[in-house]
Amino acid sequence: MGEEYGEESPFLYFVSHSDPDLIEAVRKGRKEEFRSFNWKGEPPDPQSVETFLISKLKWERRKEGEHRILLDFYKNLLSLRKNVLALSSLDKSNLDVSGLEEERVIFMRRWKDRSHTFSIYNFNKSDIKVRISPPDGGWRKILDSSEKRWSGPGTSLPELLNSGDEINVKGLSLAVYER
Repeated sequence: MGEEYGEESPFLYFVSHSDPDLIEAVRKGRKEEFRSFNWKGEPPDPQSVETFLISKLKWERRKEGEHRILLDFYKNLLSLRKNVLALSSLDKSNLDVSGLEEERVIFMRRWKDRSHTFSIYNFNKSDIKVRISPPDGGWRKILDSSEKRWSGPGTSLPELLNSGDEINVKGLSLAVYER
């Protein structure tokens, strides 16, 4: 929970038992489990109020800074999925995926009726230049994770995309175009 705004509080295992034998059994079980993780020191006490308090979500974070930006990004993605028919239809027969393995780039085209999208995913840490080949027609950018409003470095992608264009895709980014 809290992933939608980048919650930083750890989600630790905690309990509120009243049976002393059960409490001790849980503590013992957690110590054994943490031993297999090569945990340094004592694991968090699952019965401790402090363990519970450390795990509490800090909801106010969703309204500020990078947390707000991430939440807005997720809202934007959900809105696209809801409002763009090609993205809301998960029919695999309306999906075409290709990629450039060495460059670590995936191209994905989705369609449903008259709605078409073309997405570019760069899993490479570096910017790359690629020649794209979506089906003919003008493609308008509807999402670009490298834009400054999403805390990206700034976009290098054109607003309109045509088959055969050579583009510079920012590292670790995604972009969605609609026809």
